[in-house]
Amino acid sequence: MSIDIVIIDSGVNPWHSHVQGVAGGISFAPADSPGDVVASDDYRDETGHGTAIAGIIREGVPRARLHAVRIFRRRLEAPMAVLEAALAWAVAERPKMIHLSLGTEREAYRPALDELCRRAFEQGTVIVAAARTPDDRVYPAVFDTVIGVCRARSCAGEGALIHYPGRPVEFGAWGRPRPLPGLPEEMNFQGSSFAAARVTALAARLLEEHPHHGTHGVREALKRMAAEEEITHDAKE
Repeated sequence: MSIDIVIIDSGVNPWHSHVQGVAGGISFAPADSPGDVVASDDYRDETGHGTAIAGIIREGVPRARLHAVRIFRRRLEAPMAVLEAALAWAVAERPKMIHLSLGTEREAYRPALDELCRRAFEQGTVIVAAARTPDDRVYPAVFDTVIGVCRARSCAGEGALIHYPGRPVEFGAWGRPRPLPGLPEEMNFQGSSFAAARVTALAARLLEEHPHHGTHGVREALKRMAAEEEITHDAKE
């Protein structure tokens, strides 16, 4: 079974060799009037960040239908009204998964994000969102309706997964994108966005096999995967 995954980021360049096409996309940007948002069908990626995210997900789930939602331009920042519009659009599309490379610490924005994430949760859409550390109080990664992921500097490699029981952000993963020929690793992107993308890919593979799983089922399966990996790692040592 192939599934639909919405990537809310800087857009996606579908012709990139790591992406190999997308099912479609949309862009949201601030309008001239404060608080207003305009939508367009131009989801081209100006930074390469969203394309690198899509490349990780494509490698993990080659059959997935990827949908690009652009909210970032030349800087990886966006007004909250733009994020809310993008997330509302994504939830209304009823995909199996939504990937978010971003979040906010501002308490004033919590209610609106909480409502959208709960709506996704109740309809069976799994949201994976990035945070900086296991103790980062960033929304929406810390919501119980969302699977939060941070970059784990202690990760053994690309496929590693760490579970942080009882912490605000539950999972840690490898925080680098797929390597690019001729570009040294230290010159490429890095950070929690890419850790979250790796968990999105893991979760998507689980959902391909178990399409009736929701967020709770995926969360429990990821916990088991992290525990099994830890046991195997200890045995090798």
